[in-house]
This record gives sequence, structure tokens and C-alpha cells, in this order.
Amino acid sequence: MITKYGFLALSLTLIMPVAQADDKTQLFAQINQRLSFMKDVAGYKAANHQPIEDLQQEGRVSVLTLSSAEKFGLQPASVKPFVKAQMDAAKAIQYRYRADWLSKPEAKWTPLSLPVVREKVGQLSTDSLQQLAKVLKAGNPINENDRSTFNVLISQHNITENDKALIFDALKNVTLK
Repeated sequence: MITKYGFLALSLTLIMPVAQADDKTQLFAQINQRLSFMKDVAGYKAANHQPIEDLQQEGRVSVLTLSSAEKFGLQPASVKPFVKAQMDAAKAIQYRYRADWLSKPEAKWTPLSLPVVREKVGQLSTDSLQQLAKVLKAGNPINENDRSTFNVLISQHNITENDKALIFDALKNVTLK
């Protein structure tokens, strides 16, 4: 006969994998949401005749992101390729939007301003690193079994399977300090 404490322990054991999956789902959703702003970035830069690649901004983002990663207990050297992969995928998405707009301009749409988008993207970057640290500290590293869920949840227009693979492969190599 199972006591009420035994039942509670059994229930928690059954729920734990779901909770861990939810933590990863939240992480993947944050990465997807970050990428969702790339249309606005591309549109703003196109309207203001700015290049997609901005190495100074990338440098600032990298420094801030790695500092946040360290505060959350992540190994900065392992986070750096993940940050770069996200930036590379973001630029690729922007280039694809710009190419699409050459033959079919976007009608009745105004992009958010770049300062507004950068603030939102910065917050999502911080949130995703914090969530990643939570997942790793729970002893549930990102692994190959998570790839299919990641690929489903990363669902932006103009992202390719190669972009997703680049981000995921870097993500699964992030470690704690």
C-alpha cells in the first residue's frame, strides 16, 4: 500500500521530466521570439539605408551577453559560439528579407524603431541565458534528443534548417562554470 508520502514522491517523479521539458520549451520559445524581431531590424535598416552587418554593435552585444552569462553561472567561452550563431542566423534572416523586398516590397507595414527592437532583443537574450542556466543547473543539459522540439519551436519566416542547426549545435555545447 502506498502512503500519502509515497504517492507524493511518485507524483513528483512523474512530473519532473515534464517540468524540465517545459523549461527547455521556454528557452526555445525565447530564442524564437528573439529571432522574430529580425524582420523589424531588416525593415528599419532598409528604410534608413543602413547595412545589415554592424560589427561595432555585434561587439557591444557580445561583451554584454558574455558578462550576463557569467553572472548566471555559465561558462563565457562556451556561450560565445552560441551568441555568434544567433547573430549569424539573425543576419541571414535579415538578408533574406531584404532580398525578398527587392521583388515584392512589404505593403502597409512599418518596422519598429531600431532602439526599441534592440532593447527587446537584449532583454530576450538576457532572459534566454538565465533560462539556459536554470536548465543546466537542474542537471538537464540540451542534447540531441531536444533537436526536434527546437526545430519545431524555432519557426520564423526566412530561417533555414541550416540556421537552426547552427544555433542548436552551439546551444547544446554551452556549459556551466
